[in-house]
Amino acid sequence: MKHSTVIDIGSSKVACISAGTAPDGALIIHGVETRPYSGYRLGMQPPIAPLAEALEDALAALQDNTGLRIRNVSIGAPAPFVKTAVTRCEVPVISRSGKVGEQDLSYLLACAADFDAPAGFELMHSTPFDYVLDGMALEGSPVGMSADKLGASFCHAFVDSRFSGALVGALDAMGVGVNSFVSTGMACAAFAVPFAERMSGAVLIDCGGTHTDVSAIRGNALLRTESIGIGGLHFTNDVAFGLRLPRSVAEDIKRRYVFGLDYGSSTELVRIPSEGIFEIERSAVQMIIEARAEELASSICEALDSVEGGLPIGAPVYLVGGGVAPLRGSAEYLSRRTGRDILINTPKTSRMSSVSSLPALALAQFMLYGGSGGARSGLGRGRILENIRELFTAGSKR
Repeated sequence: MKHSTVIDIGSSKVACISAGTAPDGALIIHGVETRPYSGYRLGMQPPIAPLAEALEDALAALQDNTGLRIRNVSIGAPAPFVKTAVTRCEVPVISRSGKVGEQDLSYLLACAADFDAPAGFELMHSTPFDYVLDGMALEGSPVGMSADKLGASFCHAFVDSRFSGALVGALDAMGVGVNSFVSTGMACAAFAVPFAERMSGAVLIDCGGTHTDVSAIRGNALLRTESIGIGGLHFTNDVAFGLRLPRSVAEDIKRRYVFGLDYGSSTELVRIPSEGIFEIERSAVQMIIEARAEELASSICEALDSVEGGLPIGAPVYLVGGGVAPLRGSAEYLSRRTGRDILINTPKTSRMSSVSSLPALALAQFMLYGGSGGARSGLGRGRILENIRELFTAGSKR
C-alpha cells in the first residue's frame, strides 16, 4: 500500500490531506485539515507569513489526528503560478525487439524534458499526448507496437520559482521536505473528467475563492489556461456590501442560494451576532448574486474562446472548485448563460466527497497513482521523469 501527504494551496485556504491506497486500489483518506489564511489575489504572490502559519497549524493537527509523522509532502501549484508550453519530440526506437517498450518511453520522456525552463520558472512535469509511430498518428498507447521512430506532443508545466521557493523554505523551517510540485489543474482534470473525454479533449472550469481558471485538457495534458479575477469570495463580498451584513452571514446566505428559483417577494430571517435578527428580501439576494454570476459567465465565454483552439467542437466542459460549484443550480445557470453543457462530476470517496474538496482529493490521487516516489526535497529531474513515466504508462493501460 502507498501513502502520501499533499497540500492544496487555495486562494483563501489550504487543505492538507494524508491518503493511502487499499489493497483493491481504492483511495483512502486518513485525515484532512483545512485552514483559512489571508489569501492571494490574481497576479500577486501569496503572503508567506500567514500562509506558513496556516500550514503549520494544519500539518500539526493532521499529525495529531492520524498518528502519522509527516516528513515530506507534495504541493499543488495553482494556475496563476503555472506556465505551460507545448512541444513535439521524436526519437528512434532503441529496444532490441523493435517494439516500443519501457526503455523507449524513458528515452522519449528524457529527451522531451531536456530544455531550459522560462526565466523565473522551474519544470514540474512534462505530459505526453498525441503519439506518433513512424509519422503516423496513433490512438492509444504505443507500447508493444513495432516501429522505427516514436514521437509525441508534450505539455510542459512550470511553476513560478518565487512561489515554490517560498513554500519550500517555509516547510523546511517546520522540518518538512517537499517531494514535488504538480499542477493542480492537471490533477483535477485527471480526477474529474472521464478518461475517454480527456483523450479527445475537454475543458475544466475551476472556480476558487478569488479567481476562476478555464483550462483546455488533452489526454493527461493541461494545454492552456486562462485565469479570471472572479471567485466565490466576490459573491460573498457583494452580498455583504449590498445588504450590509457581516461576511460570515453573507457566506451562509450565498451557500443557501439556489439558481433558477423564483424568489418573488419572499423574505428570510437572518441572525447577526450581537445585533439581533433581521429580515432580508430574497429577491435582493438574487439580484446581487446573479449580477456577479452574469459577469463570471461572460468572462468564461471569453476564456473558452481563448483556450479551445485545437479541441473538438463542442468539447465537454466540467466545473469544479468551491467558488460556485457547491451552489445548487450553478452548473445549469452557467450552461444557459454560456450556451455550453457544463457538467459536475465528483468521484465518490469515503470522506470529502463534495465538489469543493475535489482539488485536494485530485492531488492525493495523482501522487498515489501518478508516482510520488521516495522522500526528496525540491524539483528534482529524476522525480519529474518518475512522475510522468508512471502517468504515461498508467494512461496506456486504461
